[in-house]
Amino acid sequence: MQKTLLNLTNDYVFGRIFGYKGNENITKGLLESITNEKYKSLEIASSVPTIKELQDDKMGILDIKATADNNSVFNIEMQVAKNKNIADRILWYWSNLYSNSINKGEDYIKTKKAIAILIADFDLSNLTQIPKFHTSWHIREDEFSEIILTEKLELHIIELNKLEVKNNQNVKQKKLTKWLKFILNPNEKGDLNMEEDEDIKAARKVLEQISQDEKEREKARLRDKYVREMNSSRNEGYAEGKAEGEASEKLKIAKIMLQEGINIKFIIKCTGLTEEEVKSLLSQPQ
Repeated sequence: MQKTLLNLTNDYVFGRIFGYKGNENITKGLLESITNEKYKSLEIASSVPTIKELQDDKMGILDIKATADNNSVFNIEMQVAKNKNIADRILWYWSNLYSNSINKGEDYIKTKKAIAILIADFDLSNLTQIPKFHTSWHIREDEFSEIILTEKLELHIIELNKLEVKNNQNVKQKKLTKWLKFILNPNEKGDLNMEEDEDIKAARKVLEQISQDEKEREKARLRDKYVREMNSSRNEGYAEGKAEGEASEKLKIAKIMLQEGINIKFIIKCTGLTEEEVKSLLSQPQ
């Protein structure tokens, strides 16, 4: 019995397709659609985690590292867990990618072009005013924004949720759009334009193969479980922090009201604090 295809926004499955040695041409096709550059060859440095590693939650972030024949180095990350610090994190990976592109003692001129790519299955909070799904970033001068300090630093952010935004199509982005539609819905075979792309066809073939492999399905399940638990933990932490902040604010207000000589019963009514909580403030230093 044919099993359903695994979800490509699962970062393990994404890495199993694009970060797996032997799939270099597939990954090269995706990278070319993002950067609008051509690469003759690509070397993938990523390794596929074992079931034990996934069970032990040793794999915090599953990013893909690769090097192209033109000495460009890549860090590619599929991210489904919404994180308010995502922009800071991608910059940290970007800087490490660049600084590690030369060995200790080598001249800085030998640094490689560092290209960091984030594919996010959510909207980045600080990019809400930008409607397009693919943004490309460089280091530019504030006033003369057409001038780039160096071509060696390049960052791409792709927000999958923005793919279907009205008028969010660009002639230069057609190949990337095909890739992203495949990533979002690999079961959709009705798009003839997508089927014409040999790299996407090859990627679907690999996905079909691993989707029938029980070990691969188990790895994808474990990764889903890890991401759900991380999201749940973050949400609980946020809720707890919010509740603690609200309680602290109520106590501050109650203390001020006491200092102004306001009746305790009225303070309780206004703040929702208990009588014991309000009275405990009387013993605190002013």
